[in-house]
Amino acid sequence: MTSHAQAYTLGLLERVGGCISLMAVLFVLLAYALIPKARNPRNTFIMFACVANLGASIACIIARDGLNRGEDSSLCRAQSFLLHMFMQSDAWWSLGMSVHTFLVVFGRTDPNSLSMWRYCLVCFGGPFATAFPLFFVSNPIRGPVYGATNVWCWIRDDWASVRLFTSYLFVWTCIIGSVVLNTVVGYRIFTTRNKIRNFSSSRSQHSTGHDQLSFANSPAHLHGSPYATIVTQVSITRAPASIITEPSPTHLHSTSQAIRSSSQEQITHSSIITSHNVSHETPRIIKAAKRAITKFRLQDPIKRAYLRTTFLFTLSVLVSWIPASINRIHSLQHGSVPFPYQAAMVSVMPLQGVWNAVIFYMTSRKTLREWAWEKWGFKTLGPVSIAGEATERVVEEANVNRHQDPADSGSDVELNYILRLPVKKFK
Repeated sequence: MTSHAQAYTLGLLERVGGCISLMAVLFVLLAYALIPKARNPRNTFIMFACVANLGASIACIIARDGLNRGEDSSLCRAQSFLLHMFMQSDAWWSLGMSVHTFLVVFGRTDPNSLSMWRYCLVCFGGPFATAFPLFFVSNPIRGPVYGATNVWCWIRDDWASVRLFTSYLFVWTCIIGSVVLNTVVGYRIFTTRNKIRNFSSSRSQHSTGHDQLSFANSPAHLHGSPYATIVTQVSITRAPASIITEPSPTHLHSTSQAIRSSSQEQITHSSIITSHNVSHETPRIIKAAKRAITKFRLQDPIKRAYLRTTFLFTLSVLVSWIPASINRIHSLQHGSVPFPYQAAMVSVMPLQGVWNAVIFYMTSRKTLREWAWEKWGFKTLGPVSIAGEATERVVEEANVNRHQDPADSGSDVELNYILRLPVKKFK
């Protein structure tokens, strides 16, 4: 049993954390509603998770008032439902974002082709399906499922197995699934990145060696010149009326002139040749590798941005539920929970909305600064990197032709998009 001072401390921690989380959630919802550029698929997941955090924050602000009203009061039962449904919904949305990132990386899914109603059906419908029926579950011996606990109204200790299988089991399944998917995606991204880097490095070394060999075989008087030009001279001793047939200009740009020697019937044909391609046909494997490198360099920042957001989202859920899980394990083993454990749980769990707001700001800070500059005309945290932001929003805002070959990167469309961006001058 907790003393009066301990109960007051727990209630204060719950209210403070709930109020901070509520303000953070409102910030995310307002930013998502007011800034169109912030409405990308990653932020859409965070926004819906913040809707769940809104319900959990309200439940935390109620704090111990439900306990003071009594287990049978409507306030206590409402707080129990809000905590049971919305507190675990954050973990469901974390798994949903991990699944979406997996599909983007492995399934070559367009990030904009997002069926949010399916994710909403699962991530809200799953917790609702476990929370709503508990209103009607009761037992003459153990009483109703929703009732008083040590810190707030939730599932009563007499129904500990129900709390375990309808809350903690789902939460940790979502957390483990998110960690596994993030690990697989991260391994795929960084191994592919290393392969591309190694290929580019070996190709660069091969090209350098070839250039050095050609340079060594070139005439000595060209070594010191910054510009090398191949000069071909053909001497023909024949009648002056002969017609000189020049090379086909299909792949060559040539400047030719005929010089007649006064001493003899000799025509010297001087041709300055500049070639744009050494070989007539580049091997197909090199072309395919070039397309792969171009495509990976374009998509790599986007995929890493998805992975970073998903990883931070999963980490926030993990941090929120570790104290509560330790609390539950200690309760099952010893039948009671020390006050420090309870204080740690009520200090961390209400802050889920804060973590999501931090993630939202970290992934959208450039967009937020741009919007603040356009709206009020002041610079918040320094100049905006237009090229970096454009690269990050390539897949989200550039419409690449869906009918082209999958190996093509659509870089022309994206390059034109980047070049069309206005350049802002910051004083």
